[in-house]
Amino acid sequence: MRTRSLVSAAVSAALGAALLAAPALAYGADGGTSGQDPAATATTNPTADPTSTDMPTSASSGTPSDTPSPSSPPIGEPSDTPTSADPTPSDTPSGSSTPAPSSSAPADGTGAPVFGNVGSDPSDAGFLTVAVSSDSAVTEVSADLTELRGAAPATVAVTGFTLVSGTPQDGVWRSPRMSQLPSYGSYDVTVSAQDSDGDSTSSAHATTVDVEPKPVFADRSISPAALDVEHTHVTLSGRISLFDPITGDTSPLAGKQLSVVAENGFSAVTAADGSYAIDVAPKLNGLNATSVPVFLSFWIANPDGTSTYVLVDSKTLPVVVSPSRIRLDHSSVRIKFGAKVTSSGVVEYLYDGTWRPAKGVALEMGYYAKATSGTGGRFTLTYPYIPYDDGTFTVETSLDSYLADPYLTASHAQFKVDVINRTNICFCSSWIDEYSDLHIQGSMSASNGKVPPNRKLYVQQSADGKTGWKSLGWFTTKSDGTFNLDGYVSVPKGYWRLYSEGSSDYQPGYSNSVHFNRTATRITGFNAGPEPVRKGHTVTTTGTLQKLSGTKWVAFGKQRVYILFQAKGKKSWTSLGSVKADSRGHFTARFTAKQDGTWVGVYLASGSYVDAESYHDYVDVR
Repeated sequence: MRTRSLVSAAVSAALGAALLAAPALAYGADGGTSGQDPAATATTNPTADPTSTDMPTSASSGTPSDTPSPSSPPIGEPSDTPTSADPTPSDTPSGSSTPAPSSSAPADGTGAPVFGNVGSDPSDAGFLTVAVSSDSAVTEVSADLTELRGAAPATVAVTGFTLVSGTPQDGVWRSPRMSQLPSYGSYDVTVSAQDSDGDSTSSAHATTVDVEPKPVFADRSISPAALDVEHTHVTLSGRISLFDPITGDTSPLAGKQLSVVAENGFSAVTAADGSYAIDVAPKLNGLNATSVPVFLSFWIANPDGTSTYVLVDSKTLPVVVSPSRIRLDHSSVRIKFGAKVTSSGVVEYLYDGTWRPAKGVALEMGYYAKATSGTGGRFTLTYPYIPYDDGTFTVETSLDSYLADPYLTASHAQFKVDVINRTNICFCSSWIDEYSDLHIQGSMSASNGKVPPNRKLYVQQSADGKTGWKSLGWFTTKSDGTFNLDGYVSVPKGYWRLYSEGSSDYQPGYSNSVHFNRTATRITGFNAGPEPVRKGHTVTTTGTLQKLSGTKWVAFGKQRVYILFQAKGKKSWTSLGSVKADSRGHFTARFTAKQDGTWVGVYLASGSYVDAESYHDYVDVR
């Protein structure tokens, strides 16, 4: 355990001004230099008051770490306002904050010298101070320093002590700079003294001193005063020198790796002149951080293989959070079903009473649409999935703690989306029969799963299924959107589809198209006569059977035509027989007139043809 000097308050006050020429020191591995007040800190000028705020604090550790614990800073944390003078140590300082004289001279006037405090000069570990008193004037003080480490520890004799305070009978003596020491390290000190009447005293193991290079700092600065949305970087600057207590020289600490802790870790290396200028952007831990502790430090290797942690500078920066807002370019959008929802606008923050555009802010719309504001705070978000119905969308600053801006409050804005629903029509089942009736069966619905309120569907026909679509008529679906009906078509060959006009909330819709290839037929020029005719006489029926070829009617020969008769006052028809048309489609059939009635010719289709029915001709039988 090292001894600590107990300095008389009265003597310290008297000698404080004499220490302005003493070089500054940083503490060693034990947090204090032997024989000095451990609360003292090194200055940027070794000749300044040893209590200057630029004195670093160091702590020894066998396992160096570049990440000090902010919660347990070393004793004597550096001030936020360092002095800037460079150290200019001197071997012959005008005075020093030396230990007080022992005030323990023998009262009877006889006896050997008595030692008081022994230790390193508090302002410069290159000097040794000894407090000694005797019954007569002390004439000589010397010391032997023995290395505490090494296989063959060396012992160095230090002589030439001079009185620096008090009187020769009771004063403090100071050695010359101990430039003869073989190396840095810890030394065991034995002191000797002799007085004018020939008495002498030695004190073995009087103390232990550490003689090691000490860092000296100048022009230290950590800015800004607070972190906010416009000041998100921390700048650390200054200059570090290394004071050698053996030579008394001070040289720049060049090429030294420095560690910065500001929520997370950063590192930098000092320049050739020992200066550093570090710019770091702390990533605040959490969205509700109120301050950021900043520490700048490095490690010095000790002769025994351990390392000493040196705190260069530290400061706690408050975090100021500014209000933010999102201004959308629209309060509502109208899109067709199948389109994606897109929103745009600007994000801003309030600073010094003015709303300013916020660049680099992460935003999201739903979980899947993400963007970062650019120049002017502008952004565009596109939701990757198709909405199926009307709804409200929310644009907000990111809720992700990693992406969110910790210097801005969270904000959001909403807009409405009106989806013009798609109309779906299924022409599920259809055919054209031999009577030229088109069978229509299917359903109508919308993309939102509902049935459009306007359930009217138009039947359209086209010759080629591509152009020339014409509406043949319309019908209304059932309340559930289904339909099942038949309708006569005059041209049973071509393409058919169903069509819905749509409305303000529903798009026009088309069904799938169907194709049928039946050929239309007809009986033209049908006549039953003569008229009137006598009962029992002959009624002759004639006509021509034709089929549609393209857009023209042509003869449909060699086909059988049936002649039907309906007696006056009856509802049923009677087949009287059939006749085969000639190659020109003409046919003639004769029958005996029996009673008044209506005559008609009928072609019953086969294959892909359509039935044909002639004009109804009434004959009066007398």
